[in-house]
Amino acid sequence: MFGVLQNVSKNSYIIEQDKYIKWLALVISGKVRVWQEKEDRQILLYYVCPVQTCVLSLSAIFRDCKSIVNAKTEEETTIIKIPVRHAAEWSFKYNSWNKFTLNSFIFSYEDLLHSYKNLAFNKIDKRLLEYIRSISKKNNSRYIKLSHSQLAKEIGTTREVVSKILKQFELIGLVNLRFMQIEVL
Repeated sequence: MFGVLQNVSKNSYIIEQDKYIKWLALVISGKVRVWQEKEDRQILLYYVCPVQTCVLSLSAIFRDCKSIVNAKTEEETTIIKIPVRHAAEWSFKYNSWNKFTLNSFIFSYEDLLHSYKNLAFNKIDKRLLEYIRSISKKNNSRYIKLSHSQLAKEIGTTREVVSKILKQFELIGLVNLRFMQIEVL
């Protein structure tokens, strides 16, 4: 037996920055947030959803390394834990596994390029507006239940900046602000 099925509770670390990666987690159900952190600031890299894995963890199957990211469950999540040594062997032994890993690298690379482009070329106010609109659309609701601190972590800025921009959005009629809730107009 190589893989271990594990149920992981919400807000649990799957990977911690600066720790060695000894196993690869395949997400079966749930969602995992992957980010980098420096001092008190975070930058979201991507989410790992069902039938996906963290590509930065996947790189550990090719070399023994410390993680450069954190990964934490956003909700109750079921994963299959595979020791990295087996995952490396499978890349040569099984064509389907090799295809899965290559597709994971391609998907994550495209996702990271999109994030980089967004950070490099869009001002914070535009990134924030696009983010709250995408969450509203995804949840099929005008109401978003996220704190200003949570929003800041998602777009890579500070809570103070998010609060200031949201207040400007409210003044021009883009949102209504309530405690722990934003209504997208």
